[in-house]
Amino acid sequence: MHRLPTIILASVLTVSGCSSVSHQTARDMAPEQIAVSGESCSEAVETASSHDELKWGRMIATPVLTVASAGLIPALLGANAALDYADRKNASQMREACGYAPLSNQRILADVATNTGISMGLTAIDLGLGSDVARVQANSSN
Repeated sequence: MHRLPTIILASVLTVSGCSSVSHQTARDMAPEQIAVSGESCSEAVETASSHDELKWGRMIATPVLTVASAGLIPALLGANAALDYADRKNASQMREACGYAPLSNQRILADVATNTGISMGLTAIDLGLGSDVARVQANSSN
């Protein structure tokens, strides 16, 4: 039972932040810019809520499924990477629809790869294959 809190903590840290990249992008846009950019921008901004709901679902489902079966870890990593990519791609399209520069594909892929790598590292720690969480967090913040 000692592993359960560690797994939950690591999984929540893995799905970093409380809101999706799409939600953060929509929040950071000036309301005047959204109004001026037209209907395509408004529709793109409305998609942020669905990505935010998916992120919250991932934050809840990932630790539960990790505890349920370690055999699900590869599928969870893949699903979380795919959903992270979709969220970041949506944020890029939202920026473009609203007159901002889109995120580059290289940046999107680098961010997804970084998040997936952190997820793999934290999963290894949860399984007792790596060092402690504090050391990983300290190294990743440098």
